[in-house]
Amino acid sequence: MSRYRSKSWRAFNPESATAAASPTPTAATSDLTTSVRILGLDPGSRRTGFGVLEIGPGTQRCLAQGRIEVDGLEVQARLARIHAGVRELIARFTPTEVAVEKVFVSRNVDSALKLGQARGAALAAIGETIALAEYAPRAIKLAVVGFGGADKMQVVHMMRSMLDLDERLTADAADALAVALCHAHHRRLRALLAAGTA
Repeated sequence: MSRYRSKSWRAFNPESATAAASPTPTAATSDLTTSVRILGLDPGSRRTGFGVLEIGPGTQRCLAQGRIEVDGLEVQARLARIHAGVRELIARFTPTEVAVEKVFVSRNVDSALKLGQARGAALAAIGETIALAEYAPRAIKLAVVGFGGADKMQVVHMMRSMLDLDERLTADAADALAVALCHAHHRRLRALLAAGTA
């Protein structure tokens, strides 16, 4: 017979084990049980893709997707339209959080500057009251496709499949939905880790 009676299977009390495995609800566990609305943005100098997702316990639904067209406009009008478009999306869908793709710096400095201006107009429209998250392009593709070097058509295919979309989906809108879904995965993972720690 074991000298340590507390470690014996005869000393096991299932009720106490259940109580120990059920911690009191925290902010982390509430993040897993409540719905959140995420606006994903893919800022561009010619068009800005957007996607709105409703994420709930075990569910993910696309509420809207599309793009803000600014091609052919002068710089000032282009930035004003991006700003106004994002403001309109926020007013219409009242997202809880916003996720934006980080700037990809290429060898073309002029393109990078234009992209930075478009991104700045979108960020200024979000304001200070809505939580903002940013993700690198490779991290987004890795989260939703499983490969950081995936091309645009692979992202489109995965978004149509994962969100069960029948309507037409442009590459810009698919990128924006991918940003939102990437953020949904990351916030769920953080909540699970926090709940496990608690």
